[in-house]
Amino acid sequence: MPALTAASVAGALGVAALAGALRGFTGFGFALAAVPALTLIADPVDVVPCVMLLQVIAGAQLLPRTWHAVDWRALLPLLAAALLATPLGTGLLADVPADPMRAAIGATVLAGVLLLGAGIRIRREPSLVALLAIGAVSGLLNGSTAMAGPPVIVYFLATERSAAASRASLLMYFFILSVAGTAAVVAADLVTTRTLVVAALMFPALVAGNALGDRWFDRASADVYRRIALVVLAVLAVLSIARAFLR
Repeated sequence: MPALTAASVAGALGVAALAGALRGFTGFGFALAAVPALTLIADPVDVVPCVMLLQVIAGAQLLPRTWHAVDWRALLPLLAAALLATPLGTGLLADVPADPMRAAIGATVLAGVLLLGAGIRIRREPSLVALLAIGAVSGLLNGSTAMAGPPVIVYFLATERSAAASRASLLMYFFILSVAGTAAVVAADLVTTRTLVVAALMFPALVAGNALGDRWFDRASADVYRRIALVVLAVLAVLSIARAFLR
């Protein structure tokens, strides 16, 4: 494990707090902010298990406050399809180059953000088949690129449901996926002492940031929430494209 200097620890804690605040406010985006911090104090092999653990913590912290707003009717088909499709996505790793896939995902998500920013919305709820398809795409991306979020985030931001319902549903979606992911990395014996040390180190900053993001959401209007969520999604898309080409 890289040496834990005062500067690296301070930087990691700062970004952990930011990642928690981002997750607490929007319901997603934790890994986008947390992974760069983790690479300062941990080897890459420890990053994914640590992010999984921290996302479970971040999700569990807000469950009591957001449970009532979750749209289970939409969420259950999305989750069922995603969990079933994730192993299939992992199988694609051997056959489909990851970088072109990331670039295509990023470009598609960026186009979706532009359309949503222009005011295009889904006026009617998608059918069960459509929800299963969105969840399946999310699961395939989760298994092949660890980018489960874009299809589901775009779906919730494009519908007419309230900001509270969208955020609560996203929090629950990523919490359950993180629990499943954590179980998978534990079963694969990828959770090491180093993983637990890094997670414990970042835990206080994560909890504080998560609570702060939750407080900001309570004070923000639905329009502010949607604008910030779209900006975060656009950043995620741009970084996905950059990652595909800047290697």
